[in-house]
Parts: sequence; C-alpha cells; structure tokens
Amino acid sequence: MKKLLLSLIAALGIASGAQASEGGIAWDKAPVDVTNQASLQSGAKLFVNYCLSCHSAAFMRFNRLEDIGLTDKQIKDNLLFTTDKIGETMKAAINPKQAAAWFGANPPDLTVIARSRAGH
Repeated sequence: MKKLLLSLIAALGIASGAQASEGGIAWDKAPVDVTNQASLQSGAKLFVNYCLSCHSAAFMRFNRLEDIGLTDKQIKDNLLFTTDKIGETMKAAINPKQAAAWFGANPPDLTVIARSRAGH
C-alpha cells in the first residue's frame, strides 16, 4: 500500500512538472509605480511597523527615507523605534539568539532579498 501511494505521488509530481514546463500559465503583472510617493511612504510605514520587528534592512539607513519625501521630523516621530539616530541602519528589533531559537534561523535581511530580486 505504501509503495502504491508513493508511486501515485511521484506520478502526480512528474505530471504537474510536465504541465508547468509547457508555459501555459499566464502570470499577472503587479502594477508597480515607483514614482507614487504616497504608496512608497505607506510601504515604508508598514515595513517599519511590521517587518522590521524580525527582519533587518542592515544595508539601508533611516535617512534614506528622505528619498521618498519624508522629512527628518516625520522619520524620527513615526519610524524610529530601535534607535534615536536617523543615520543608523535598520536593525531588527528581535534578539538574534531568540530569533534562531524561535524560527530555527535568523530571519533574512530584506535589503539583500530586495536587491537579489531587483533584476527579475
């Protein structure tokens, strides 16, 4: 019975791989507009409030948020939680040892992920 089940799973895997290789799936394109400052500012706020708790952005400094139209005062008042210096890099709030214990590894730095996907 186990051999039959494993054979069926393997056959389904091969069949789905063959179907996927046909190129029959139409992928949607995201409507990305890097000139929409309101959207970029909202994304920065969401990133700092939610993602930066676990993920760092160690190759990005808070003062670079000025590039999307935020002032020093707006950044200091609304986005600085782990530091008080606007020139600091974006470090995760979570302790790396705790992250490794909870997740099995430290969550990846998202500046590296974003840069690796920039060409795609």
